[in-house]
Amino acid sequence: MGQIASDFYQRFGRIDAMEIPFEVQELLQMASVEVQEEYAGWLAEGSSGEEQESYIPGDVLLALLRDRAFFAELLMMRDAGEYVVLSGVTIGMTSAHIEKMGLTPEDAAENIARFLENEESFYDSIRSAMAGRHGRVSGLCVFSNGWFGVETETPSDQSWMERAAEEGEEIHDSFAAQDADAYEPAESYLFSDEGDLVATPDLRYDIDAWMDFVDLFSAIHEEAAATDKQHAFTEEEDSEENSGENSLDDLEDLGKGYIVFSKEVREAMQEGRPVVVIESAATFGGMIYPGISDFAFWMQKTVRDNGAAPAFAAILHGKIHMGLEDDEIRYLEKKRGSIYKASARDIPILLAMHADGCMTIAAAVQIAALVGLRIACGSGIGGAQIGAEKTMDISTDLQSVAQNKVMVVCSGTKPILDLNLTMEYLETAGVPVIGYRTDRMPEYMVRGSGFRLTYRMDTPEELAEVMRIKTKMNIPGGILVVNPIPRAFELDHEKINRAVDAAMRDVENKHIMGKAITGYMMGRIREYLGDKSVESQKAFLINNAALAAKIARSLCG
Repeated sequence: MGQIASDFYQRFGRIDAMEIPFEVQELLQMASVEVQEEYAGWLAEGSSGEEQESYIPGDVLLALLRDRAFFAELLMMRDAGEYVVLSGVTIGMTSAHIEKMGLTPEDAAENIARFLENEESFYDSIRSAMAGRHGRVSGLCVFSNGWFGVETETPSDQSWMERAAEEGEEIHDSFAAQDADAYEPAESYLFSDEGDLVATPDLRYDIDAWMDFVDLFSAIHEEAAATDKQHAFTEEEDSEENSGENSLDDLEDLGKGYIVFSKEVREAMQEGRPVVVIESAATFGGMIYPGISDFAFWMQKTVRDNGAAPAFAAILHGKIHMGLEDDEIRYLEKKRGSIYKASARDIPILLAMHADGCMTIAAAVQIAALVGLRIACGSGIGGAQIGAEKTMDISTDLQSVAQNKVMVVCSGTKPILDLNLTMEYLETAGVPVIGYRTDRMPEYMVRGSGFRLTYRMDTPEELAEVMRIKTKMNIPGGILVVNPIPRAFELDHEKINRAVDAAMRDVENKHIMGKAITGYMMGRIREYLGDKSVESQKAFLINNAALAAKIARSLCG
């Protein structure tokens, strides 16, 4: 029973090579006769004893992986639930997983061999992803399609034991015996076969969970770009007879069973009628409560009254829903406070977990582009948090709009953001910002800020024409339309600033960080401003839904 290392392992010195239940001689016996004969001399003349059992040259390992008989034996071991670790790299595949990904065993073998040939450059990708972290690589898994997952760990915090000892508290023997250099799991990273970081799933040393995640994420991630090209809106496509039921079936095939359309949205798409995608986080995970269901029905009615079908984008029981039925709306209302707030990065994870999630603008726009819908609406766009020039805390809303060909109608930026930095980011990312009947950037519950906009348009037809031209010319990226809150529901700017300042002090004093900041601050702002802030948010959400429906109707006209 020996560890199998190779030339490759030396480059991943921080990874612990796991023991596997065979020796080098046994490895060669798993290969075809031709490969055994080719390397018989090396085995006979090479090092002897313990070193021979634990070392195999890189060229031999590559030859074994590319040998059909050897790889078939590895597959049998994996299918039986055994772990296979070569050169410190865990082989993450089974026969079923290879087939599920549309590959052959030969494809999988070549992908794994290619990873080992190129892993020196991949190591740079790993180091880049971990820059600024205090962890170390503790596990690496390569999958059938050549993607690879990295597990890391960080030194465990044992300062509590020191404090407990100082205060005379008794510490259980199992804790007292812990190594001072003990480590605990930290982040996970998923990289493509090109070495690009594509996800940071919350997975811990579970090969089956990793394989499910890779299959799910690659299906959505890789096909989204292809879909963006396939479903560009052109006048010619709109007039084709097969733009109805068949194309919708194709979309459902594209989603591989992960996307569910409501009856209303399905019929609208089949008939070529306008559809508006609505982010669900503002309604089901924001400041609007009680009365969430009633407000959601009001949002839907507003979209219908203005000539389009409403499509709340949400995740229910591990399925993406484009459009919600009445009972699904009531279900999300009951689940308020216990469902995930899903950004684009969270989608495949929640689907793999069979969980529920209300989608942010980032997630809703991602799925809208995936299924070929071009108009979406929400509350306020996320952006660069105050201090983002140091923390790099920038909402994925901006990235999603920049990357997907969708027009998003919102009420400007949330009041907790650095407006100048957010606008600089949008400009750098190539996202045009158009004011609807305004020359200044709105700020959520305030009609205008000090930031003057470059573009203004006064009719839904003008906005629809911009989107029509953009998609017809296949110009990538989205468009942000900022729609000021109705004047009757605007709140006092000074009061909002005081509320934001107070909420920011709370965030700093309580050391709230990352994704939790927005939800916490918006909740505190509601407490400071009272019910008027809720009525204000309802007003601009309805206003945005109405405008989005008018644009969608004109785009389909």
